[in-house]
Amino acid sequence: MKQLFVIVTITLFAVSCKSSKKNNDAVFEKNSENILSNESVKTKSTAENQRAVQEIAAAHYGLFNDFNTLKINANVDYTGQEGSYSPSADIQIEKNKRILIAVKALGIPLAKVYLTPERATYYEVLGGTYYDGDYQFIKDFLGTEVTYENVENLLLGKAFYDLNTNDYIKTRNNELELKLNQFLMRLVMGGKNQIASTEVTQDKSADKLVIQYPSYQSSENIYLPKEINIHAMQKNDVQIKIDYRRVSVNPSLDFRYKIPNNSKPIKI
Repeated sequence: MKQLFVIVTITLFAVSCKSSKKNNDAVFEKNSENILSNESVKTKSTAENQRAVQEIAAAHYGLFNDFNTLKINANVDYTGQEGSYSPSADIQIEKNKRILIAVKALGIPLAKVYLTPERATYYEVLGGTYYDGDYQFIKDFLGTEVTYENVENLLLGKAFYDLNTNDYIKTRNNELELKLNQFLMRLVMGGKNQIASTEVTQDKSADKLVIQYPSYQSSENIYLPKEINIHAMQKNDVQIKIDYRRVSVNPSLDFRYKIPNNSKPIKI
């Protein structure tokens, strides 16, 4: 089975889409300043568990005010087997409709990712390759559904899978778990019920993926991550750090996207 890391990388920045080895989760050290007690909570019934999760969901989603568009200028630090890179990324989001991510180094375009609910596409300039299709390739990799909404949630700091419509179990005061086929997703919540980290593990695999949100910011009344750290622990360790430097709320955006001529399709 191919890796969750590939999916995260493609949907975010396509910086290391050349990697195609098996990989699935990552573990993250918990920030003690943002995380509640780890004292176990034993739910006495399904109904009690549902009420506990609903309370967390209400507090979590209550953090996020509405918006129409976002423009985020970010710095990215990528470290993997092939080396270390520090590009910048311009992230444009039209809520529930489309995401455009342009990756650059010293002002030179490296790659673009364009996502809508129906379409997932990207190209990289130096490699001259592209992918243009739907989200089925992600489902084929993972054996579970991944959608545009999941990717948007990851960038916004929201729970990857909806807390109100999935069967989460509250295992500790600050932890929720969700079983998805062969995957176990564990959410560690912070003091305001923000996501402190998301840890994904796969049955019978030592590989791990962790997405951590060490800090958040309030920009123009919009609650967003300040930093996102992705750590894929596998045979070839991969780390991605994304720092949101500047955020503009409800600006006019330009979603022009065209795959360069002579680019070659890649099979993921």
